[in-house]
Amino acid sequence: MHRPIALDVEYTFTNNLIYETDSQGIITYANQNFCEVSGFRREELIGKNHSIFKHPDVPNNLYDNLWSTEKRLKQWFSVLKNMRRDGMYFWSDIHCTIKYDNDKEAGFLIVHKPTSSLNVEEETERYAQYNIE
Repeated sequence: MHRPIALDVEYTFTNNLIYETDSQGIITYANQNFCEVSGFRREELIGKNHSIFKHPDVPNNLYDNLWSTEKRLKQWFSVLKNMRRDGMYFWSDIHCTIKYDNDKEAGFLIVHKPTSSLNVEEETERYAQYNIE
């Protein structure tokens, strides 16, 4: 699968989007809402790394820090700019929680919710700060 060219066109959504990964960040499940908003069919998502949605505007350091195994928390919240299959983007509030199987980390449950324009403004400024450093 080729990586799309990022377009300066925002895609908006209203429903919660849910996907799950294994402990290595490989997608194991995606709900229908996530498939529709991301533009991918479920069978295109399963088995792919979660970074398939990483928008090029998101600084690598910020993205890597969120998913870092050394800094991993039991859960984290963030606002991220995500890229759809067609190159359009969507902003979302993300809540990521670790899933456990027999007290062992088994992966992650990630919920995307629509975010506010204020959050988008703040996160855009944060991205700019990462690019300065």
